[in-house]
Amino acid sequence: MRSCDIKLVVHPIRPDTDRSQWRKVSTGRDHEPMIKSDGSSSVGGLGEGASVDAIRHLTCTVPLMGTDGRHPVWRVGSVLRHILGLSQPERARAWREGIVAVNDVPVHVQHRHCIPGDIVSVAFPDIASTVIPEPGLSLEVIYEDQYLLAVAKPAGQLSHPARSEQTGTIANAVAARYRRHGSSPDAVRPIHRIDRDTSGVLVFARDSRTARLLSRHRDRSPLERDYLAVVSGNLTASGVIAGWMGPETGHLTRQRMIDEAEVKLAPTHSPTGNPLPKVAGWSETAFRTVARGPSASLVALRPRSGRTHQLRLHLASIGHPIICDGLYGGVDGFGMDRQALHAWRVTFRHPETQVRIELVAPLPIDVRRAIAEALRN
Repeated sequence: MRSCDIKLVVHPIRPDTDRSQWRKVSTGRDHEPMIKSDGSSSVGGLGEGASVDAIRHLTCTVPLMGTDGRHPVWRVGSVLRHILGLSQPERARAWREGIVAVNDVPVHVQHRHCIPGDIVSVAFPDIASTVIPEPGLSLEVIYEDQYLLAVAKPAGQLSHPARSEQTGTIANAVAARYRRHGSSPDAVRPIHRIDRDTSGVLVFARDSRTARLLSRHRDRSPLERDYLAVVSGNLTASGVIAGWMGPETGHLTRQRMIDEAEVKLAPTHSPTGNPLPKVAGWSETAFRTVARGPSASLVALRPRSGRTHQLRLHLASIGHPIICDGLYGGVDGFGMDRQALHAWRVTFRHPETQVRIELVAPLPIDVRRAIAEALRN
C-alpha cells in the first residue's frame, strides 16, 4: 500500500494517555429549497505560480500563457481568482480593504488589465495577530504535529474572537499553547469555524502555507466535515439540500433561503465600480437519516459549502429544524439547552505527508442523552 493511501484515525487524548508516544504518531423560508441526488465535490489547491509568506502577503507574476496553452487577456480580478487562488469572500475583502497592487502600485478596479510579467500582490493583515494568549483556558487536543492542531470544541465557546468578544475562545487557548511550546502566539489560523453552541472537531493550521492549502474556496474545501444532528419530526428522505442563502434583512445573525430571481436582480457593483457584498451564496448539504423516533430523527450531515448557519437553516427549510435551535424554529426538549448539533468528524489528506487523516470527537453527554431520548419508543 502506498503511503498516500494510509488512513490515520485519531481520537481525543484521554488523561491516562502517554502523550510522548502519541506525538510520535503524527505523520425564514423564502422559497422551497431544492433536494437533488447525491454527488461529489471537487478539491482545489493553491493556484499554480502563487507564493505565500508568513504574513499573508500573496504575490505572483502574470504568465504569458494560461493552463490551456492560450494567450489569455488577464484582468487583476481573474489573476486573484485563478492564479492566487483566492475565494470570492477573500477577493471581496481584498478590494474592500484596498490591499491589491500591481507592480507595487495600489489598484482599486478589478477589471484593470495586466500584461505578462506584471507582479500582482495582495497583503492581507494577519487576523491571527489579534489573538490574546490565555493560559487558563482548557483545551482538549485531538491531534497535533508541526503543521496542524485539532481540538475538540465544547458547546458554549466561540471558535475565534469576535468584535464583541476578544477573549475566552478556543483560539485564545491555542495561542497560549503555542506560547508554552515556544511558537509564536500570533500563528493562530483556524481552518474553519463552528458555531458557539455547536460542539466538535476544530482544525487550526500552524503556518500560513498549510492554512492556504486547507482554506480553499468554501465550495471546494479539502476538508470533509461530518455532523450529527437531532431534528424535529420523522425525516425519511436522504439526499442533498441546495439553494441560495444569505443574511436576513434587519436581523443581526439569522440567515434565510433566497429565491434565485432575487439573486439575479441584486446589483454586483457600486456606481464607482467597486464590488458590493453578495446578497446570497450557493449552499449544499448532503444528509442521511440514521435513525427515527416517534417525534425526532437522528441525521448525518456533510456540508459541501461553508455558509453561516448552513446546516441549521437547511434543516429548518425542509421542515425539520434542529432540536433546541430557537433561532430557526427548533423546539426545546430532550434535555438540551443548546442546538443538538455535533461536528463529530473531519477527514482530509495531510497537506505535507498526503496521509489521509480522520479526526473524531466523540459525542458529548448532552447529545448522547438527546439521541437516546429521541429514539426511545
